[in-house]
Formats: sequence, C-alpha cells, structure tokens
Amino acid sequence: MRKNLLLLLIIFTTGITQAQSFGIKAGLNFSNFSGSDTDGLKGLTSFHIGVLKEFIITKKVSFQPEILFSTQGVKVEKMDDDYKLNYFTLPLMVKFYINDVFSVHAGPQLSLLAGETKDVLPIEGKSFEYGIAGGLEYTISGGLFVQGRYCMGLSEISNNADVKNSVIQLSLGYFF
Repeated sequence: MRKNLLLLLIIFTTGITQAQSFGIKAGLNFSNFSGSDTDGLKGLTSFHIGVLKEFIITKKVSFQPEILFSTQGVKVEKMDDDYKLNYFTLPLMVKFYINDVFSVHAGPQLSLLAGETKDVLPIEGKSFEYGIAGGLEYTISGGLFVQGRYCMGLSEISNNADVKNSVIQLSLGYFF
C-alpha cells in the first residue's frame, strides 16, 4: 500500500507544471467514528494540510486531486484520552462552479494509514480506507479560498470493530 501511495505522490508532483492551478491548503478536522462500536467515544478536533491542483475541463467543471496529511480519530470518554489516526488521503474531487466565486465539489477519497496512537482503544486499525467527500468552496480574492467538506468513510477502519471515519473539514488555501 505504501508503494502505491508513493507512486501517486510521484504522479501528482511530476504533473504540477502541466496543471491549470497548483495550490496548498490547511485547516481543522472535526472527526468522529460511526458504526455500532462507538459507545463512549466523542468527537476530536485535529488538523489537515496538503497540496492540490485543479484541471479545467470546461468553464463550469474541473477535476481537483489532492494529497493531504490528515489526523482523525476520537476522544475516549472513560480514559479521558485521544485515539488518533494519521492518514495520507487522496481526495479526487470534481468541482462544479456555480459562479466565479462559489463551487461545489464531490468525489471519492482514498486513505492510507500512516500511524495511530496505541493502547487507548482495543481496535486494530486497517492500513487502507475509502469513502466519499463533498463540500463547498468560496474564492475570497485572487487565489485565496475557504472550503468546507464532509468526508464519510465507507469502509471499516478496524479488523475487529464496526467503526468508520466521519470528518468535517474546514480549510483555508491558496492557488498559485
């Protein structure tokens, strides 16, 4: 799996000069788990950071792949501790422009587990996860933008528990 992510990183970065727009973004994650094994778990606030590029397809539609480092997880109430999962995520967004400053985006998201906290929850994290994501983007001025997105995990993140990721992301970014 890690070789596949490295290959995706190489493909992504070698095509930067051919992209319509290259950008960076960072922001907050408000994450939680969904599923039947989530009793005693509360939401966790963390962060994400990464790069993106946008390929114009038509005046109203573009394709925007991203590579993000994203920390997700939960607060474990009975232990008063956090269970964090660090991912390299690859959102593959299709953007639809409503006008010059507003767009909506949606698409699949693939995630590769880079690391997790230990001994906080009795679950065994899976190395690969997938889901869908969608959100809104507002261009403030020039290349500066704000973005809100919801990412819903479709695959279980554990081999021994029914839990999936659920993340709201708020981002600030800049297209060069």
